[in-house]
Amino acid sequence: MAEQPIDERERILATAVAIADAIGARDVARLGTLLSADFVHRKAGAGASGAAAFLAAIERIPGEILSVALARIEIDMAGDSALVTGIQHARVRLDGELIEDTRPFVDWLVKESGEWRLRAAVELPGPDER
Repeated sequence: MAEQPIDERERILATAVAIADAIGARDVARLGTLLSADFVHRKAGAGASGAAAFLAAIERIPGEILSVALARIEIDMAGDSALVTGIQHARVRLDGELIEDTRPFVDWLVKESGEWRLRAAVELPGPDER
């Protein structure tokens, strides 16, 4: 397989960061523009849900989201799709307590009309949920 241009990987990375930023800001309008038309959210043992349920869940995250950051990002490309994996670290203040939530993530992005969009997000359990 031919290596993709670095700028295409940078565009995918920028999309992944924009998704994290939108979640951190609870900006569901912005987040909605980053989802593909046939977006699906999967959670182990809980089945699948679509964009509306995913966006509603983002709005219902309890507490004050202080930050959402991504680390150890890996991108595997195949044509107009990309598997993006890494570690998501969220900091949330809930009832005066600072909660640090670190968990792996798996996102599948697809290129639609020249833009990278999130086609599927797989929610993996955090260390305390295993």
